[in-house]
Amino acid sequence: MKKILLFFFVLFITTIGFAQQYKSHKVAQGENVYRIAKRYNTTPEAIFKINPTAKEGIKEGQILAIPVVDDQEYNVHVVEDGDTVYNLSKKYNTTEEAIYVLNPDAVNGINLGQILRVSILEKPKEENTATENVSDPILDSIKPLEEIRQIVRFKTHKVRRKETLYGIAQKYEITIDDIKKHNKRLYSEQIRKRDKLRIPIYAEEVVVEVETPKDTLSSRISTTTKYIVKPKETRYSIARRHGITVDELNQLNPEMDPNFPIGMEIIVPTTIFVPLEEIIEPEFELYEVQPKETIYSILKRTEISSDSLFNMNPYLRDGLKAGMVITLPKRGEIDSLAIDFPEGKYLKLENMLSNFKTKKLAIMLPFGLDTLDLNARQETEDFIKRSRGLQVALDFYKGIQIAVDSAKTRGLSIDLTVFDTQRNNNVPYIKNLIDQNNFDEMDAVIGPLYQANVEAVAAELKKYDTPVFSPISNRESKLYSNFFQTRPTDIMLQDKLIAYVEKDSTDKNIVIIVQQGKEKYEEIKNKLLIKFPDAKMPKIEEGNYVYGVHLDKVLAKNKPNWVFFESDDVAMISNVTTLLNARVESHKVTLFTTDKDDAFEDDSVKNEYLSKLHLHYPSIDKEFDNYDETRMTLFVERYKKEYGTIPSKYAVRGFDITYDILMRLGVADDLYHAATFEGTTEYVENKFNYAKKLLGGYYNKASYIIKFDDELKLTVIE
Repeated sequence: MKKILLFFFVLFITTIGFAQQYKSHKVAQGENVYRIAKRYNTTPEAIFKINPTAKEGIKEGQILAIPVVDDQEYNVHVVEDGDTVYNLSKKYNTTEEAIYVLNPDAVNGINLGQILRVSILEKPKEENTATENVSDPILDSIKPLEEIRQIVRFKTHKVRRKETLYGIAQKYEITIDDIKKHNKRLYSEQIRKRDKLRIPIYAEEVVVEVETPKDTLSSRISTTTKYIVKPKETRYSIARRHGITVDELNQLNPEMDPNFPIGMEIIVPTTIFVPLEEIIEPEFELYEVQPKETIYSILKRTEISSDSLFNMNPYLRDGLKAGMVITLPKRGEIDSLAIDFPEGKYLKLENMLSNFKTKKLAIMLPFGLDTLDLNARQETEDFIKRSRGLQVALDFYKGIQIAVDSAKTRGLSIDLTVFDTQRNNNVPYIKNLIDQNNFDEMDAVIGPLYQANVEAVAAELKKYDTPVFSPISNRESKLYSNFFQTRPTDIMLQDKLIAYVEKDSTDKNIVIIVQQGKEKYEEIKNKLLIKFPDAKMPKIEEGNYVYGVHLDKVLAKNKPNWVFFESDDVAMISNVTTLLNARVESHKVTLFTTDKDDAFEDDSVKNEYLSKLHLHYPSIDKEFDNYDETRMTLFVERYKKEYGTIPSKYAVRGFDITYDILMRLGVADDLYHAATFEGTTEYVENKFNYAKKLLGGYYNKASYIIKFDDELKLTVIE
């Protein structure tokens, strides 16, 4: 087995030179990653991937490794006040048409601060072999480029029924490999009807020609050989071994027996190699499958999603066997963040708008129209009053409508389509809904509300890379890279409060009071004890209550007492807050909880006690139950005018999520690009700072710490 592992390793090393080429770039004054990406016709995400420290910022003189896309560089220009495409064409000695080719969106107008490619950057006559003398493992691995053809633009091709990659390549006079390079998922997936493919359109002449080994699909297929099917082999394993897809294997063997019998003679490419997309990157490693291991056990041990596992190892769809060599993230790398910026910096996206193309949004909410008889008015009204889910959906949608109207006043054009998901766990209906509508054209999908439904939508739309936003659920999904979780998880909220206490705990007496008998509270207690090993804990009596005499033993009189209290037992909360309130002044007590659930709202728990104890807790929103004049935002004023009442938290959330999405679409090429912006956005009650793990989708980690102030006021302190 070790010999097999060594063989795979050698193959990876010998092919890595052809997998990706790099250039070095020395950061100039005033440059940022987005501007550099424009210059080299790549993306900020691609630059961050091979320069991880750039996520923390770049500075003048720093050397970055830049992935080569078409070996072409561009002069870029930041649009200033008074600029027009005509003026820029004169300034840079080019034509308006050439600028439009390099910036297709410019036909809709250009905006202040927008970054444009204005001309192709001419290379020095003696373009050299001498590059920056920088010791960088990425730059040290630079290899000579293959024959490069200049890409002048991209065309979108919508796949029709019965179309094949071979036929599409023939139509545009390019190779199948040209298509795959710009549609990476096609290395592991087949094309489907209504897929949208990026088709490169090349200049007529070759820009660079260097005689180097080629590894294009056309060159492999040009030299074929006969192959005898062996026991346990499948179409997939043979295609993978020879660097082609099953569809391409079928094209080479149009009369192949569909039963795929052992001993059948077929035609395959002569070259045997490991597909380029499976070359091991630094954060991955080879792993030998052990006896009795299953896909489920590997997923559980590594905490990655099945979607990610199959993307790294597409041949696993044919089954897992002991002795297989598969690709996995290195241990310790699984939870590392691909994008993760601090909350401190706030962004005002309304002042940065530059992309005024029409934004297409799909809204998917459980209105349950299939259960209503709209002719029976009284019954319909009664149903609406009784149905909690429908009330939430209606309030959320009211917020969405106001967000869309508000974005339009900023000059954005929005095409909104609303779909009724009917009910929870309605996956077959939702799949049918997606099949019958043009979701591939959407810039984003908001909803559904329920976790099972929203994950089903993300799964169906992953092939289009359409972002899907989960608006209310706080359950994580590690399955899909197009999944945006807008609500921070309970763990994130816990960690935020603990970090807040930890940074100012040196002169405090930390006390921990935790409800007994529930696993989740044991976990919280253990987490707190790890962070505060010197913390004191009073004796908890059976039935979850505390005696005053035991509480006095752990409270200090010579320094402030910061008390963590974790419980959802109303009687225990009433008992402990009453005892602490009696000691609040003599012992300088401040109360903290990582989870202020509904039990704290019970009538048995006195709010005046929580106010005197200055209860601190984390929250996903500002939780303003009432809006005084200082909090009466334009949204609240308009909502009250239209509906005669203060908006619910769901209406506010509908507004904040939708308005944030529209603003992000207005300042970036798409929402994936917008997620790379450093900083936090904030609106009526919610704020957003999206991070992305190495594997999986995006999640919002922005939240608040709220304090009960004197006179029952709630104050945001962080």
